[in-house]
Amino acid sequence: MFELKVKDKEENGFIYKIMTLDLGNKIEEIYIKLPVSEKEYLTKSYDPYVFFYIFKMMSIGGDCKIKGNVNKSFLDNLEMFIECWKIWLPDKCKNIKIIAYDEIDDEPKKLNNDAVMCFSGGLDSISTLYRHYKGLAGRNNKNIKKLLKIGGARTPTVIMANTDLDYNKINEEISKRIINIANDIKYEVIDIDTNLYTVSSIFDWGDEFIALFISVMMLYQDTYNNLIIASDEFIAQDSIMVPHGSNPISNKFIKSNCFNLITDGEFLTRIDKMNVIKDWKYALNKLDACDSYRSKEYKLCGRCKKCMITKLNYKIINANVNFYDIYDDPSFNLDAYSSLGEYFNIFYKEILYYDKLHGNVPKYIINNLNNILSPQKISKSDEFIKKLAWWIPIKKLRDKFRNYYLEQNRTEQNRTEQNRTEQNRTEQ
Repeated sequence: MFELKVKDKEENGFIYKIMTLDLGNKIEEIYIKLPVSEKEYLTKSYDPYVFFYIFKMMSIGGDCKIKGNVNKSFLDNLEMFIECWKIWLPDKCKNIKIIAYDEIDDEPKKLNNDAVMCFSGGLDSISTLYRHYKGLAGRNNKNIKKLLKIGGARTPTVIMANTDLDYNKINEEISKRIINIANDIKYEVIDIDTNLYTVSSIFDWGDEFIALFISVMMLYQDTYNNLIIASDEFIAQDSIMVPHGSNPISNKFIKSNCFNLITDGEFLTRIDKMNVIKDWKYALNKLDACDSYRSKEYKLCGRCKKCMITKLNYKIINANVNFYDIYDDPSFNLDAYSSLGEYFNIFYKEILYYDKLHGNVPKYIINNLNNILSPQKISKSDEFIKKLAWWIPIKKLRDKFRNYYLEQNRTEQNRTEQNRTEQNRTEQ
């Protein structure tokens, strides 16, 4: 059995929510640091702290005693969230039993229309903010009261270990960029920090980031009943990848009778999101879509996978931006694009999907992307042929069938690549 407890400390204009996880042989302590002015908005429930530690608890397994009040409706849903992750990562996620000091049998209640939202200044969060600001989110449109910039995650610290740039200065510049974007349409950003990066984890950050961002928003669950996180995955069949921290399956189980989680933008491609903010000139030029640290001029790098995808998105919507103002490396050469790996290739697939619906993506871009992705398609076709061949009982016939159709695939691939090369020359 291990135990989670929380204490408050106020110091120099900040309130610290200090979480202590007693593992028996060692004690782990992490804080959430907020401006003391936020104190009146924060819940007294332990629900947020349970979710903050949910991946850590799954990695340990067994009974966890919570020294505070936890809502029954939250625990009921959390059990299904845990079951999802046990299926996806059985080697990392163990069964746990959460034992609260006081489990509150909370009744369903009418939730208000107010919301709190994580805001990173990236394309996903900017388009989500603008959709709700402009009333473009349909029946899910909410009254966003607070934007939270949440720091202290593991990834930035790891990257900083390989750079000579000043982390505090970079963080200050990123905060300034995010705040200026929000201020441009009269929103305030609350800067919240944690020291999560000081503890180790067996999980990839791409899997467990959801726990940090949602748990901090949950601190506001009694005041603002809607928590909004911008989706980073389009819901199309080729775009969904699990396990992944924020996804349309396990996200549905992050809820209680006290709050509703909205994963906004699930039904939009990155091009759709670009089109949402196309007329918001300031955000279009200042969005923080970069996975690398900046130069000393604090521009985006222009070389990482996210920058490459975003440049492509800018080109597709014919955005009125100057790459020299945005990127350290402003170059754009589609012929230099290649496979970005299994995860980032989904953004290529989004473009192909978008073009099927709208038919307005330049053909040379579509041809290039098809050419990049064709080896993946051939690989899947090869696997299917091999599976079919397995059912042929006579080895000689089985080998003949397999070799014939694999060779057909190679021939078709070569023919397709030649055709696309000719098309590109013609259309450019």
